[in-house]
Amino acid sequence: MSVKQYNSATVEKDLKAKIEGFQARARSLKEEHREKAKAIRQDDRLTWEAKQEDLAKLAEQTNNALLAVRDEQESYVSRVQSDIEHAVRGSQPTDANSVLLRRDAADRARKIATEKDAIDMLNDAARSGDESLAHAVGYRARNSGWTDALEVYRQVQPTGAENATSLAAVENLSTDIGYRLSNQIAYSGVSASATE
Repeated sequence: MSVKQYNSATVEKDLKAKIEGFQARARSLKEEHREKAKAIRQDDRLTWEAKQEDLAKLAEQTNNALLAVRDEQESYVSRVQSDIEHAVRGSQPTDANSVLLRRDAADRARKIATEKDAIDMLNDAARSGDESLAHAVGYRARNSGWTDALEVYRQVQPTGAENATSLAAVENLSTDIGYRLSNQIAYSGVSASATE
């Protein structure tokens, strides 16, 4: 069974475009809210209390719609991350021997002390065809910031390495200040004020 390969540049581009789409929908909801709120405020047939009530209902509807779009965006990002994580893990047999091999590989990778040791272990894994060990060491190298070891991992496991890079791009969203700020702006709630 072949493992799907993700391209990190494409993943980042697609994520950015999709997130911009969600945020554009949020901006559109806010603009629609401003227009409707303006109409309510300018409606001379309504009392001040009626305007307050209509503006409160409008704000509640808009805020609920904003939350729905934000939840849809978060669900999309989670789904992409889950798909890539599955590709990084690859097809993993669940028989006892395979589970033990993966567990042993992960244990050996955790014990690596230096980047040179990681490179040596990746080369050994490549020579012996031990994909479980190569993936475990590649994962350790990525999490340890060992760029030379990651380059060796890319050479011995090109699909796994590219998928790991794609996964890192998605995982980094949660700490990206620009992403967090744009979400804060896009999904901040609207006011029910009768004056503006």
